[in-house]
Amino acid sequence: MRDNPRTTVISAVAGVVLLAGVFAFTVLVPKLGDDDAEATYVGSAEPASGPVATADGPVTLPDKIGDQLVAVDLGTLPADLAQRFGDLGALKKQEAAITDGLDDVFDAQGAFRVYAAADGSAIAQVTALDKAPGLFAPDALPVAPSAIGVTRAASELVKVDDAVCSVSWPAEVPKGTAVDPKVQPQGVRCQMGVGERTYELTSQGLTVKESVANLEALASA
Repeated sequence: MRDNPRTTVISAVAGVVLLAGVFAFTVLVPKLGDDDAEATYVGSAEPASGPVATADGPVTLPDKIGDQLVAVDLGTLPADLAQRFGDLGALKKQEAAITDGLDDVFDAQGAFRVYAAADGSAIAQVTALDKAPGLFAPDALPVAPSAIGVTRAASELVKVDDAVCSVSWPAEVPKGTAVDPKVQPQGVRCQMGVGERTYELTSQGLTVKESVANLEALASA
């Protein structure tokens, strides 16, 4: 495993499945441009473009998402990383139980799977549900930083492309202080609707744009 400041991510959360959030969109969120530090406000979220997912057959999640994330339950991660997740049989049972719970709660086909980067730099929990997105339950409210006297709040609700993301930063950036682009978020939870299907990714070790890119890769697969 390479020397990477983000490699401690897996150690912090390996072996623990935490299902965060419910499925939905909010009606007012800041939209990130090319620079994550700049946000403007937009109206209600629109469904993502591209092929429309259908509810025919069971919902499945792939063994790999994009170029970075691999399903932990495959057992293909490097040995020193895989051992941090403990018993993969127990993980598979948790994933199956959560999938059953999604079906029961939402009366729709769903799927849940845990992914990780092979270098230990990131972990992600991914959910898919054959139900159109509704109200997004954010960890932060969509308030402009200027309204609360900071350059960037410790928690943000932002829109990137067709996804809505709740972002947690290590600390707020005080007013008059520039945002350091090298500072990575502590956690990102993004959701995107494609037709009648909703995808959600909760990650540590990924930037906001990386999280969205993985959702887009998943939706277009």
